[in-house]
Amino acid sequence: MICKLINLFRPFFAALLALLALLFTLAAQNRNYPDKIRGYKVEPTVVEIKKPTANNSSTNKSQNTDKQNDGATPDDSDVDQLIQFGQPELARATPLGITFAVPIVVAPVTQKGHVDFLVFEDIVINGRSVEISDYNRSFDLPNKDSLTLKDPLRIYIFLPSALLAAIGEWTDSKDAWPVTGRVYVFGKFKKSILGISTSFKRCVPVELNLTMRNPLRAR
Repeated sequence: MICKLINLFRPFFAALLALLALLFTLAAQNRNYPDKIRGYKVEPTVVEIKKPTANNSSTNKSQNTDKQNDGATPDDSDVDQLIQFGQPELARATPLGITFAVPIVVAPVTQKGHVDFLVFEDIVINGRSVEISDYNRSFDLPNKDSLTLKDPLRIYIFLPSALLAAIGEWTDSKDAWPVTGRVYVFGKFKKSILGISTSFKRCVPVELNLTMRNPLRAR
């Protein structure tokens, strides 16, 4: 009898889970941002990601590996996000924590733009909250292929337990670490109004929901 009830209501529960996932996605997309941050007007839709075609997506992926600064490619290559993370590397380990060097990968966009700096907020890696300093290096947005920035992001993760035990715990964890949080992209972006190209000073919020390969796992 119980099995029959479970089978009867299984489609209902599946639909309910799908609805909850949709509501969560819409809530993230409709997040309320302040009107201005550090003097930049916040405008989430000012940048449009250039979507690869089916014919050249694999070609672009191989070209990115050869042409970009350090050969890093984003771990979530299918994620439609302006800012992504490349393959992290262990930079330093101390009794208090570990530091990773993480390449920043910028997706190509349809219009021209110049980024002044990046600000990271509420970043959580593998279930642990991390503080990331502002990325104060300017760059132009790519228009053809994804761009790996020259200087990687340095992420410090505080581990309150003993060093060997902490690293062992993270080494034995899953192959990929979930990464969530927010990146604010500050810069000047061009728009065409009545055929006239104009540059606007804007802040573009990017919601992160991706995975990062575990650099501590033996391969």
